Amino acid sequence: MKRRKRGARRIFAGAMAALMVLSAADVSGWGVMNAKAEETAVGTTPQYLTIGSTKIIDNGDFQEDGISDNDDTIYQGTNWYYDSTKNQLVLENASISGHITSMNGDLSIILSGTNNMRSEMLIQSISTESGIVPTLEINGNNHNGSLSCGTISVGDDVSNNNNLNIIGATLETSEIDCSGIVTIENSHVVANDDSSTVISGDKINIVDSFVEAKATTERYEGKVIRSNQPINVSGSQIVVSRALDCSDPVLSDCSFSNSVITKKWKDYETKDNVTKTYVYGTAALKEDLTIASGESIEFESGASITNPEKLTLADGASLLVNGEEHTHNKDGDVTYTWKDDKEHIKNVACKDCPIGYVTKETESHSIGENGFCACNEVYQPADLTTDKYDIDGDGSKDAVYEISNAGQLYWFAGLVNGTLSSVTQKTSANAVLTKDIVVNKNVLKSDGTVNEGTFKEWTPIGNTCNGSYSPYTGIFEGQNHTISGLYFKQENTSEVGFFGYNGGKISNVGILNSYFCGFSRVGGVCGYNSSTITNCYNKGVVDGTADAAGSFGGVCGCNLGILTNCYNTGIVKGQLFVGGVSGDNNKTITNCYNTGIVSGQSYVGGIDGDNSGTITNCNNEGKVSGTEDYVGGVSGDNNKTITNCYNTGIVSGQSYVGGVNGYNKNGTIINCNTTGEVNGTGSHVGGVIGMNLSNGTITNCYYDSTVYTGAAIGTNSGTTTKVEGKTTEQYKTGEVAYLLQLDQFDEVWGQTIGTDTYPTLGGAKVYKTATYNGCVGKPGDAVSYEYSNTEKNTYGDHPDADNDGRCDDCGQYIDGIGAKLAGYSLSLTGNIGVNFYMELSDDVVNDESAYMNFTLPNGTTSKVYVNGTHEEGSTATTDTTVKNGVTYYVFTCEVAAKEMTSDIKAQMIGNNGEKTGKVYTYTVKEYADYILSHMSAEESDISKATIQLVKGMLNYGGAAQKYFGYKTDKLASDGLTLTGRVFNDTSIINNITNEANKASVTCANAKVTFKSAYLSLNSTTDLCVSVQFADDVTVKEDMFAIWCNTDQISKDQYEVTKVNEENCYKITLHGVKASQLNEKYAFYVELSDTEYAELAYGTNSYAYTVMSSACDNINNIESLREVVKALYAYGSCAQEYEYYKNDGNN
Repeated sequence: MKRRKRGARRIFAGAMAALMVLSAADVSGWGVMNAKAEETAVGTTPQYLTIGSTKIIDNGDFQEDGISDNDDTIYQGTNWYYDSTKNQLVLENASISGHITSMNGDLSIILSGTNNMRSEMLIQSISTESGIVPTLEINGNNHNGSLSCGTISVGDDVSNNNNLNIIGATLETSEIDCSGIVTIENSHVVANDDSSTVISGDKINIVDSFVEAKATTERYEGKVIRSNQPINVSGSQIVVSRALDCSDPVLSDCSFSNSVITKKWKDYETKDNVTKTYVYGTAALKEDLTIASGESIEFESGASITNPEKLTLADGASLLVNGEEHTHNKDGDVTYTWKDDKEHIKNVACKDCPIGYVTKETESHSIGENGFCACNEVYQPADLTTDKYDIDGDGSKDAVYEISNAGQLYWFAGLVNGTLSSVTQKTSANAVLTKDIVVNKNVLKSDGTVNEGTFKEWTPIGNTCNGSYSPYTGIFEGQNHTISGLYFKQENTSEVGFFGYNGGKISNVGILNSYFCGFSRVGGVCGYNSSTITNCYNKGVVDGTADAAGSFGGVCGCNLGILTNCYNTGIVKGQLFVGGVSGDNNKTITNCYNTGIVSGQSYVGGIDGDNSGTITNCNNEGKVSGTEDYVGGVSGDNNKTITNCYNTGIVSGQSYVGGVNGYNKNGTIINCNTTGEVNGTGSHVGGVIGMNLSNGTITNCYYDSTVYTGAAIGTNSGTTTKVEGKTTEQYKTGEVAYLLQLDQFDEVWGQTIGTDTYPTLGGAKVYKTATYNGCVGKPGDAVSYEYSNTEKNTYGDHPDADNDGRCDDCGQYIDGIGAKLAGYSLSLTGNIGVNFYMELSDDVVNDESAYMNFTLPNGTTSKVYVNGTHEEGSTATTDTTVKNGVTYYVFTCEVAAKEMTSDIKAQMIGNNGEKTGKVYTYTVKEYADYILSHMSAEESDISKATIQLVKGMLNYGGAAQKYFGYKTDKLASDGLTLTGRVFNDTSIINNITNEANKASVTCANAKVTFKSAYLSLNSTTDLCVSVQFADDVTVKEDMFAIWCNTDQISKDQYEVTKVNEENCYKITLHGVKASQLNEKYAFYVELSDTEYAELAYGTNSYAYTVMSSACDNINNIESLREVVKALYAYGSCAQEYEYYKNDGNN
């Protein structure tokens, strides 16, 4: 049996009658209401409007409320009023005892606070005239008001055009009956009635709301929520229930999106109570939902609940996905929740679970390889050492924590900050990094923006803000390790960075791939520094986007200490006081640089945003930009000192923009340079300085006027000296590098000319060199200047018209060192060689490094020093001779007999090799030929002897060339005419083969044996003798001696060397002079007074052996015999020359 509708339309006649007799309510004594009407009115004012017995509008006439102070557009009742201009009825904590009836018009009921009507009282919106489409709106002012009432009836018996809007309201009603469109939006509506249909309308829209409809009757059939058109449900939760068992569905056809619908009914056949919940799309529960045992919840494919914490599944409840039972698993993501110091909760998500089910397991904390527990809330303590590090340099070992992983780093931060459980805070703790550390991976993208994902947040070490005072006062030594992946983003926090506040020492650490975002005093290494930071760098991002965010620096946000040898390559962004190294400097920044992009609003600089300290030897290469004022390549604003700094980056801003500094208020800027672009959209823009105030001083500063064509200073009222532009070509010459360095004691500026376009700090030194037409001793005035990396002026040649080796203008030697060749001579009676006679300046004579360098025919070189002791104790071997008051230094170069026709090269070298003289080339034969062509045998006996000696030497040289096969196309003996007994071949052979020349041995001991003897023909003539000792003989140096006639040969003329392991030794007599070639020497070995051995041997002994028949079968013997015959003749000539030189008549 279907129930007949009981709606308010059947009460229409009674309502009309009531409207005719109602009188105004008594509202005297009621105070002014707090609730306010909405700003906009709704539709057409009704023809009739009553509340209970109170007439507000009667047949179109607005009634008086009887309150004299009220506006004539307001009708005021007890805790309610009607505003006729907005057509709004405002209820504020009202209790209404009668019906609220609106006829033939629209009405907006505004709720504030808790409002009530008796359950049998209606809210009616009625239309009796055709063409009128009333709309009743109940507006809870975004849930600021609620209403409990009886039936809400909107309609008539004529049409289906009457509409109901419930907006932002909490509403409890018995029934909603509407002939038109019902819209429930952002509301909480509960309708409960003893009827079959609880909510009805021609069309129903439910948006972002919770709606519960209960039909409690067991007498009448019907749909609990009924609509002539499909119901539209979006982003909502609906609970609909019916007590009666019948075949009708509980609600009309619906279109669901992102919603949850719970249906409750009694099965028509089994009479069992059934509860099923369905989830469509991505839904959010508005109210807690429990699925009891025996009930089910079913998700369409891909559906889910975004707030599963509001959902409870009791044991025995069914969970279905697309009609199939879903079983929870442990295949999803794992997270952890802190429990206490000993345990955490392991949360294992059910994979692909629509309700996000999580299995919870309790586990003990355990430390992983990165130093964290899996819950990420427990850290491995750093290792404390007391006997490894003298970290403060006082000579004693200190307590130092070793940090090797991320967990230990977080633990150390907690130790300093006092956040570790059961561990005493220690702000002065010392630490060293022993490894590179990675906290989070891939924090930054390649463009410097932050990657998607969740990162473990860092807590800066040391802080004096946020309710604590814990500055770091220890020593942190990075040992050149890096820390990567620090992440901090709290936009309203101050003192942010790897360190928050440093009052100790931080050194040798690099920050990589990190992100720091705060409000003020933010830096990659340290937010606020009042002490020392050395050799540190940042390659992460420093960010501050909040209004008035200030003091942002790549290394340090705010510096009141010392920054030395630090740099930044990361991005630095802020609003005020933004710098590549420091945002705000109040003390010292030295030897620091920036290559990262720096941007902000005002007070922006490549090194520092606002300088009230000193900035020295720093440079910026990064792009610097400010959206407003005070922007500079080195510093945005300067109040103190900037020295020896430069900028190559692009600088952009509005006003007060400069390549070095934007605004020089009271500061001093010295020896600075900028070569980057400068762009300013406003006023006070300059290549070096934007504006220099009256107390500002700028000295010796330059900019590239090819790159920036404007003035050096935008506006100047201060003191300036040498502040100017130079073209790019002038820069390339090294001129600016020279000017910047000028008058500075320390080497600061430099430039490799030909390679570097611009000066750099610490570059190659640049000299200003002059070019003169005159010689170095008398140059005259310079004719031009240029810049060079070598300190060397250019002079004209020394004139030497008289060809005397000295300059005609200044008298200096002109060979480049201070030496002049005066002449040559031959070494005739000693070893074969050429004597070079040199006239030397005092500088060369007093130069202990000066020497004559000989290059011999065989390519080897030898040095003969002018004076002093050199090379393993050797002394200078020069002789001197004085002629006409001039001292000449004699340098002798000896050659082998076969090399008489080969060049000897001689060159003076001094000043430790930096100065070199002229190279002189000569041969023995050249000078020998000179003697033969300029000397006559008729002059004297000594002249005749000299000629014979020279011929004998050349004859010997030619024979040696033939024997050795050395340059035989040009013999030393070519063209010689040999006359006289000394060159008679028969006489020479007879003399050589005389038995007296034969070697002889005298021996008084069988423990010594002379094994061999021979002649060595090198640059000197050497006699060599081999001696074999018995195995039991201990050989000593003083056993050996050499005699010539009655004269004992000095030990420095011979040497004794061991030949092999068989106790065999070689005696070498060096440099047998030509005049002694025919002498016989006694090689003497004495073991004791009675034990000795003696060998009589000379060059003629060697010749005797060569000429004997025993050598007839030796290869090339005839050439060798020619050599020994020539050597004999040479020795004879030398003896005769010595006779006439010393004793004969000249």
